[in-house]
Amino acid sequence: MPNPIPPTRRGAPMLLRAALAFALLTQPAWAKAAIHGTVQDRNGQPMPRVNVRVVPGNIEIVTDDDGQFTIDYLRDAEGKRQRLSKRTLYTFEVYKLGYQLAKMDLDYKQGEVSIEPLTLTPDTITVRASTTNMDPASAPDTDPAGGGSYEGE
Repeated sequence: MPNPIPPTRRGAPMLLRAALAFALLTQPAWAKAAIHGTVQDRNGQPMPRVNVRVVPGNIEIVTDDDGQFTIDYLRDAEGKRQRLSKRTLYTFEVYKLGYQLAKMDLDYKQGEVSIEPLTLTPDTITVRASTTNMDPASAPDTDPAGGGSYEGE
């Protein structure tokens, strides 16, 4: 009859598997570093396809169809990926053609963070009547050649 496994070693593989499963299921929140945000218009509607730049960080992304974005890595000066730095002040610059630039600072500590929605407001264009006479007939020199000759000079 073969020797049975001693009781102290019999449960070791099962205990190891249980400890590994527990560690994977209960990872702390700081194990993943990410910043989540949303861009909206002045009416609170999500804005898709908006550029979001992170300074410092050398990264620029575009919001999805729901106006949402996630920053979970940055780029160093050589363009290599790097993690978000703990205890760092990041500035988010949000822009889209036809809208004013919006900025927001975030003092990032660690872990996953959701920031308040960033709101874009449309650029305004002011049109005013000119007091200058723009009638070409009122110009003093109406000669199209401007005094020059184009024939063989």
